[in-house]
Amino acid sequence: MNRTARFVLKLVAAGLALAALVCLVVGSWSDVAEKCCCGKRLAKRGSEYDDYDDEELYEE
Repeated sequence: MNRTARFVLKLVAAGLALAALVCLVVGSWSDVAEKCCCGKRLAKRGSEYDDYDDEELYEE
């Protein structure tokens, strides 16, 4: 019984560690993309809001 509980706790700890690693990668994906080749391609594309005409949106 004691051995089973330790095994289950080790599985839970490994699962939590994996979830933390996934959250870390997802949270810092933009930083990772800038440092690899994807950053160059994203920089060429420009902002996603460049196609909006801001002056027309804020006319009174």
